Amino acid sequence: MAQSSPTFCPRDPHIETNLRCGRCNELICPNCLVQTDVGSRCPDCTTVQTLPMFRASGGELGKAIVAAVVTAVVVSVAAGLVLGIFNLRFGGVVAVGGAGWLIGEVVYRASGYKQTRALQWVAGLATLLAFIIVTPFEPVGTFIGLIIGTYYAIQRVKPPRGL
Repeated sequence: MAQSSPTFCPRDPHIETNLRCGRCNELICPNCLVQTDVGSRCPDCTTVQTLPMFRASGGELGKAIVAAVVTAVVVSVAAGLVLGIFNLRFGGVVAVGGAGWLIGEVVYRASGYKQTRALQWVAGLATLLAFIIVTPFEPVGTFIGLIIGTYYAIQRVKPPRGL
């Protein structure tokens, strides 16, 4: 039987291996291999990509920012006027909480139904803007509304764990 010369991983030249990528047949060591549903692959052949719904382009993020700011301003000014005219106590909870829920929904739709961490920031900061606008009209309870609204806004565009 012929003795073959030792083979080494191209990424880790000090590790001897006989493993090969199931796609390109390149040598891989146990440290470099990525186990996939269809077998062992080298890092070059394993391009793990995030699903499109969990990636937002710059244009989608821009649309979401504009939509969030416009929604926050319009809804909070309208809610503030209603609260001021009717002198509703603790109406700030409903006004800011409802604005947060609506902002989350608008950001989700304006971004093309995306869910990313950047969109969470957009939704949360727009809810803070709504809080700032509503507070002079009805200072009682708006902080609780901020907590509720921010929670709803952020949860609407929250990606799954690990993304």
